[in-house]
Amino acid sequence: MLENKTVKYHIPQNGIYVYVRTNESKTEMIVLNSTDKEQVLPNNHYNILTKDHKEGKDISSGKKVDFTQNLILAAHQSMIIEFGK
Repeated sequence: MLENKTVKYHIPQNGIYVYVRTNESKTEMIVLNSTDKEQVLPNNHYNILTKDHKEGKDISSGKKVDFTQNLILAAHQSMIIEFGK
């Protein structure tokens, strides 16, 4: 069975990598902080990838992520955020 999948990358900024993967049933944003310190990722850096979505859910913690706010990432933190409907 073929699925319609896409991946969109954003230019890394200050050691933070962001990309969005989409298949027919869901969209997820993956955020990776590759540095040894806490980082703030401004929402204007990733909002082109979130499009009309205002929030998502961190799949490891179940916590809501507000896409209108900056993301604060601990050193070497990674997140997979499933987009809300």
